[in-house]
Amino acid sequence: MPEFKILTNIIDYMETNGVTAKLVTFDVDQALADEINSKYGTAYSITDLEKAADKCIANEWIEHRSLGKRLRHLGITLKGVGAARSKARAEEIKASRSCLKKCSDYIEDHKGLFIFFGFLIAVATFASKFLGTK
Repeated sequence: MPEFKILTNIIDYMETNGVTAKLVTFDVDQALADEINSKYGTAYSITDLEKAADKCIANEWIEHRSLGKRLRHLGITLKGVGAARSKARAEEIKASRSCLKKCSDYIEDHKGLFIFFGFLIAVATFASKFLGTK
């Protein structure tokens, strides 16, 4: 999700340069796309990042810091910092799960598929018993 890549990129900049969220401004342009693509190994276009920035603005994660062009002089909000850190923490927790927990989560995520296959096995067993007795 490019929204969180944008937010994380801004937070990395803040931490590297020792500035607060109120002082950082950025533009959605080719330089931002190149920086995000090289840092995360993605292939986002400017259009993808513009759509992501629009979602961030709608969620109040970033805001306009001055009047002018649509996606120029944007800044991250405290809500955006919280969302990005929450997402990063969730990914850390997900990555550190044990093998059994990963298997359990996979089954939970695909329980409809397991129920369907169980139903097919039950029907096949019933059909083989029913057809086998004649």
